Amino acid sequence: MKKIITSAALLFITACAIAQDNYTVKMSMKIEGLPPEYAGFGEQDIINYVKGDKYRDEISSMMITSVSSFDGKKLTSISEQMGNKSGFTATKEELDAASKAEKAEPKPKIEYTKDKKTIAGYECTKVILTSVNKDKKEDKLTVWVTDKINYTPKAKKSGGRGLPMDIGELKGCPLEFEMSQSQQGLDMKILITATEVLTTPIDDAIFNVSTEGYKMMTYKEWTDKMKAAQGEK
Repeated sequence: MKKIITSAALLFITACAIAQDNYTVKMSMKIEGLPPEYAGFGEQDIINYVKGDKYRDEISSMMITSVSSFDGKKLTSISEQMGNKSGFTATKEELDAASKAEKAEPKPKIEYTKDKKTIAGYECTKVILTSVNKDKKEDKLTVWVTDKINYTPKAKKSGGRGLPMDIGELKGCPLEFEMSQSQQGLDMKILITATEVLTTPIDDAIFNVSTEGYKMMTYKEWTDKMKAAQGEK
């Protein structure tokens, strides 16, 4: 369950890196169909700061707060959940190696429609992505993209954090995602929408993250912990 929630949040913030300097994208995420013990994750606020090859992602909800920041050389990620503070750091070389080691996922079918709507002041086009999961069933992802924002994919900079499907060949910067997932007898609907896009200058200091008070791990320790939690060897 936690894997689905985490992947949903990362789906938006690792989808693209905006090519122009100084972009701040504010988003909201809503998850319907969660069991009561995870209801606190149902609404999250996300802020993504991008400046060249640097980025900072913030996620906050009733249950968890997290910050991941890449300063061009190192990724620092911290999170706090119910008083438990932990995090990890990873060099650019470690992230690049993890990306190369990932198994290539089948490319989804991409269907561009004629449907249009405005999101955060940008005209967007509706796109439907269809892929086949490991159970041989189709997964569909609805994405609204704009060609008014110049961007380059940064999904491979996520340090091994898998997305529900590969969207690297999608044309346009995504400003909204909608998907449905079923797991453990639960039917969930996830909606992530950009609420504001800012182009004001970003100070480099924002990409510095204080780890004081957090139990920090190496990148290998963190990936080993994530694999163990997911039942992987």
